[in-house]
Amino acid sequence: MTWDLALPLRPLLEGQELFVGEWTCKGLHTARWREQTRYHEVDLLRTGAHLRTLGRREHVVDATTAALQSPDDEYWMTAPTLRPQVGTLILLRGGLAEELVPRLRARVCHLSSHAARLHFQLMRATDPLAREEAALAVVHRVVADSRAAPEERSGGSAPAWRQLAEELQHLMATRFHERLTLETMAAEVGASPFHASRVFRAVTGETLHRHLTRVRLRAGLFELQHAAGRLIDVALAVGFSSHSHFTSAFRREYGCAPSALVHLHAQGAVADRRR
Repeated sequence: MTWDLALPLRPLLEGQELFVGEWTCKGLHTARWREQTRYHEVDLLRTGAHLRTLGRREHVVDATTAALQSPDDEYWMTAPTLRPQVGTLILLRGGLAEELVPRLRARVCHLSSHAARLHFQLMRATDPLAREEAALAVVHRVVADSRAAPEERSGGSAPAWRQLAEELQHLMATRFHERLTLETMAAEVGASPFHASRVFRAVTGETLHRHLTRVRLRAGLFELQHAAGRLIDVALAVGFSSHSHFTSAFRREYGCAPSALVHLHAQGAVADRRR
């Protein structure tokens, strides 16, 4: 049975009930377009951001989030910035979907550091079996995290506050590599520094600094694939001021140093090739 794909995807894994593909978007699509899902979906961005409207709510989808959809879900998208997007789309159907994602409701949820590491493992895997196991581990972790998370804090916030928080989130997702100060970000969204900081924390439950650091660390995670041992280049490219600052933040987020993570998965890739 073939997969009826609604958008161009570079296949990474294609089975009877599981499909994994990579998608890209050049950015700057200011006009909204409509999408309708055919399968259960877990959509994970590696870089860039877009706006996704589910029902009456608009969400920022970036590398710190996971977008979950069920068959026949309808949503609207727009990509209003120039920064290109690269993402991983995992599709499920049949018995596998019933086992892993029963009664899954459409939502955009926080992506945990554990899920991000599994996503990294998926993209590093070369053996088909290792890639399949990694994809299933990603889905299981993302779905478990989404169900364990409390209801969105923004649900009780005023629409103007939600919009301001989303503008700040989108700003950080697309300009994380720049030196972003509170004053700079507040000016970009037309708010005072105090109001921007207060609103973002009230709506999202985290500080601007914490969120910006997570965005940079998610970007840095996938930059490691192309680093060739030059961690300072990765650190500076994703907005950190130094190698040591990047390494310290990376260890707190992922539980190990970036060099250790690259080495660990490099060993796994060698073992896969020897099978």
